[in-house]
This record gives sequence, C-alpha cells and structure tokens, in this order.
Amino acid sequence: MTVTTQVVSVGTAGATLVSPTIDSQDAWVENLQPKMDMTEMSRDGYAYAVSRYQTIANNGTAIFSFTTGETGVQFGFWSFTADSSSILASLVEGATITSTGTAIAAYNLDRNESDSYDAVLEGATAMTGGSVVLSEYVPASNQAGGGETSAKVMTLRPSTEYGFKFEDVGGNGTALHIQIGWTEKYNGYNDVWLNGASGSTVRLRGGEKIQLALQQGEGLTATAIRDGVQVAVMRQD
Repeated sequence: MTVTTQVVSVGTAGATLVSPTIDSQDAWVENLQPKMDMTEMSRDGYAYAVSRYQTIANNGTAIFSFTTGETGVQFGFWSFTADSSSILASLVEGATITSTGTAIAAYNLDRNESDSYDAVLEGATAMTGGSVVLSEYVPASNQAGGGETSAKVMTLRPSTEYGFKFEDVGGNGTALHIQIGWTEKYNGYNDVWLNGASGSTVRLRGGEKIQLALQQGEGLTATAIRDGVQVAVMRQD
C-alpha cells in the first residue's frame, strides 16, 4: 500500500484532488487556509489594521473615506478613544464624499507578511447624504477619558466608498484615537466545495479536514470562488 501527499491549488476552474484508479483508496483532505476567525486570520496574515490620531475642535467633525476592494471588507474590530469630549462615531453608506486623495497607511497584523490590501482609507473634507448603517457613542468628560471598543463583525459591499464621521457632541473638543481592523478574505473566500460547483455541494471551510473511502473508479475534485486556495491531500491505495 502506497501513501502519497501533495498540496493542490484550487480555484474557480476547479482542480482534481484525487484521480480515479482501478483500486479503492482512502483520502484525507485538509483546507490549509485559516478558519473564519479574526484571531486565526491575523496569525496567517489575512488581517489588516489602520490607526489614526485626530484632534476635533469644539462641536467639530472629522471625516474619512473608506473604499473597499473587489471582494469587499469585513470589519473584525474597532476601537475609538476620546480624551476630553464625547464623540458620536458613524459609518455612512451611499454618501457623496470629498476626499483629500492622501491615503492613510494600514498594516498587516502578521508582520512577516506584506502590507498588500485592496481597501483605501483617506481623509475627507465633506460628506453629504447617505445612510448611517452603524453608530457608536464614545463617552468622555473633562475629568477622564473614555472609549468604545467593539468586536462586532460587519461586512461591507465590494468596490464601494463608505464614510466614517466622528462628531464632537460633548462640546469641548477632544483628541481622538481611531483603530480599525479588517480582512478581505472572508465568507467563503477561503473555502472549497467538493465534487461540484461552488456553493452547491459539500463545503470544506478554512482549517477543516475530511476523510473519505473511495471505491474503484471514484475520484475527488474541488472548486473555490477565488484562485489560490491551498488544499493538502493525502491518499492511500
């Protein structure tokens, strides 16, 4: 009996994981992509974070433009901390935004990996219209600072510009620190589907594995909704 192992790159065109043979065979298949968990995504180099220190005048507003790439964005966490005045933080969809055109850099949370992401974050000078799809109240006072930290998961549309608006509602003016973490490979982008089209058969999510007993003439294929999903295959005749 022979045991063979290989890593197969699965994509939209599909890939053969195990070819049919004249003998029965056992197969073990493991999706090598990280599971859909922000901690695992961060460890494997799929998560990014941007930080910004901003001073807001009395009753003033700070505005930022956040444009997603072709796979969209999924927020994994954010943290807003105000010093001496309460802040209302809002995420606005469908607004008309006048951006400064100066990109604010974000960084991979795994510093062994590249800072290669599709989203673009810029400062902005004006924003009109749109709908507030999420807001957070950041309490503070002249005597003590305050903050709001959230691990809410929120998925943004692909290739869409969103606005972040931070309003001084305490009337004192304040220093504000902003931190936002996100991933661009989520909700199926790290998954494979076995012996059928993506979305219509058995799904092997990131980090999952399966063992199969294949009979004579039976093989195994896989598809994904993006190219480059890595799958490990071990088979025994």
